[in-house]
Amino acid sequence: MKGSLFGALAVSVVLAGCGGGAASGASQAPKLVPDSALTGLLLSADDLNAIMGTSGMTPHPPVSQMGDHRNLLPNLNCLGVWQVNEAPIYESSHWKSVRQQMFRAPDTDKWDSLVVQSVVSYRTTDGARQFFTESTDRWSKCANHNVNIQLNGQALPAWRSGDLTKTDNQLAMPYSRSSGDQTRSCQRALALTANLILDIQACKPQQQSAVTQAVDIADKIESKLPK
Repeated sequence: MKGSLFGALAVSVVLAGCGGGAASGASQAPKLVPDSALTGLLLSADDLNAIMGTSGMTPHPPVSQMGDHRNLLPNLNCLGVWQVNEAPIYESSHWKSVRQQMFRAPDTDKWDSLVVQSVVSYRTTDGARQFFTESTDRWSKCANHNVNIQLNGQALPAWRSGDLTKTDNQLAMPYSRSSGDQTRSCQRALALTANLILDIQACKPQQQSAVTQAVDIADKIESKLPK
């Protein structure tokens, strides 16, 4: 990831009745989202300022490739929680395209608030579902876990995860990023919708209550899906 390591179903079918109307009880599954729509799904600085309660979120250029930090954290159960869009986590799931963008306020390595939002597409809804299922297993093994990493002989901020919250379509995990006055409260979220995985990281200055903005961002992106 550029700038800072911290700094993340099926095609719709309509059943017709004998008289030409929709069959009673038939449901319409979400449509496959084309790659051309991915960039437009990412939230704007104004969107993120509203969600994060900030006023100066600065966007970095969107990227269309994944990072690879397995040399820093070979524990693959935690790598995908520690960072958004890690190639070693996604590579076996045959993802198709990714759009990722980082926002910081202020836009320095000593930021107060951070968002990394990404949308990853798959050729089928089953492919996205398989990745989500595998991630549920990995994330469950990284709950309440300490991550301590050194880069070029220097310790990176210590990282401590909390409990995993999961539903059929969404994972969420809080974590703290500790480094003196740079201690931050964060949340990671992974959401499944149609043929997409939404991979989100959100951090704020140290909070007394849990940070929930990564889930809020995922929900807002999902609300923008083509109908």
